Amino acid sequence: MKNTLDEIRAFLEKEIVPRYDSFDAGHRRDHAHYVMQESLNLAQFYPTVRCDILLVAAAYHDLGLEVGRKVHHTESARIIREDQRLMQWFTPEEIEIIAQAAEDHRASSDNTPRSIYGRIVAEADRQIDGDTIIRRTIQFSFKHYPSLDKKENYKRLIEHMAEKYDEGGYLKLWIPESNNAKRLQEFRQLLHQPEALRKKFDKIYDKLITQNDMTTILKPGIPVALCSDHAGYATKQAVIEYLKKNNIEYKDFGTYSEESCDYPDFAHPCALAVECGECYPGIAVCGSGEGINITLNKHQGIRSALCWIPEVARLARQHNDANVLAMPGRFVTNEEALEMVKTFLSTPFEGGRHQRRVEKIPVGN
Repeated sequence: MKNTLDEIRAFLEKEIVPRYDSFDAGHRRDHAHYVMQESLNLAQFYPTVRCDILLVAAAYHDLGLEVGRKVHHTESARIIREDQRLMQWFTPEEIEIIAQAAEDHRASSDNTPRSIYGRIVAEADRQIDGDTIIRRTIQFSFKHYPSLDKKENYKRLIEHMAEKYDEGGYLKLWIPESNNAKRLQEFRQLLHQPEALRKKFDKIYDKLITQNDMTTILKPGIPVALCSDHAGYATKQAVIEYLKKNNIEYKDFGTYSEESCDYPDFAHPCALAVECGECYPGIAVCGSGEGINITLNKHQGIRSALCWIPEVARLARQHNDANVLAMPGRFVTNEEALEMVKTFLSTPFEGGRHQRRVEKIPVGN
């Protein structure tokens, strides 16, 4: 059993968990890992629960976000039922248990989980921490309601807290052995202290909106687009850690490992996301930086700049209004790459005479 569980865990880490990198800040791979580990922690109270079934349900539980938030629980179940790779470890009946458990992670008073597996995953998904809940609610508003100002964001927060977390809210806990009941009670006390709640909201909101007080070209609610090939993967992971540390949202278009791959497969979707305004700006890495940069610049709306020192990144922003930073992963250290990222994100376009020149770049102008 242990060898099989290790094999399944390796599969999940390579094939499933990386897919969370493209989701909003509250549902990235750290969230997947949290639910997976917390599910296993809760399983110790139920000796008959199979950890392999539980771990897979926890790992897949939010994959439906690839389709849409409102239906993500049912889509997660569909993804599980259609993933033929699971049949090497589980029977069709066991796969159905996994699918139902993932679907039931959004369980409420009106929709009780159908099995102990669903109860555990639902409970593990309840990450009840005041700061985390408030931050994720604000980040969700930034992404889905970008026109809301600070006052309107606070109003939406209050409404969401009352609907979900306050007494009578739809959130329901399922595992009495967890610490969530105590945490929920503490959070409810905060909800009934308007001054303390507003102070906490202001602190978290201001930190998010200023990206740790860094002058920035970033747009609230619009994630940075990331892409790389296998040679740029390690550099991209360092960039991801930097973005996380600074509470900067991102969407990772791949690749998701150091396995050999073709950079255009990831550069094109990244470029399209920046072109259509889904993301801004972009950061791309391949071995020399050249291949991925050339591919990005095939798109009419992309101005990708291949940079190797911060000064070049600064000029690319000031003079060229570059909307993608391309870097050579094999020729810069992680520290050098992060200095370029910081410079790129904090340098505004000067406009003026440069505006006239940038307008002449697209074919036909």
